Amino acid sequence: MSIKVFASETGGVYSLMETVLPPGGVVPKHIHKEEDENNFILEGQLTMHIGEAVYLAVPGSYVVAPRGVEQYFKNESDSDCRFLTTFTPGGAEGFFKDAGELIRSIAPEKPTPEQLSQLQEKYGLRYL
Repeated sequence: MSIKVFASETGGVYSLMETVLPPGGVVPKHIHKEEDENNFILEGQLTMHIGEAVYLAVPGSYVVAPRGVEQYFKNESDSDCRFLTTFTPGGAEGFFKDAGELIRSIAPEKPTPEQLSQLQEKYGLRYL
């Protein structure tokens, strides 16, 4: 996962990330409290569960996961899936930045559930 544009660079309007999800990779069930998650598939395919709907997203697909709606994604193919994600408004990228810094700072140990819960609360994100 690579953060391409931080909310601080757009006046908070949006942020942009690029993700490469390997075969069998999963973005776990989660809910964003404050922002919509907008995904554009560049390469590969991704099965996207947004609320009760299920989408098979292929290159060129644009799938929106509205704030407050449970979502998770899985790469069920045999090749990488590369996709762009914008958060509107921006800010959720801070969770990934802070989580990465936490993981690097305590390696080889892993973050405690309490540490991860604090980050989720800070960014209005809830993993289920």
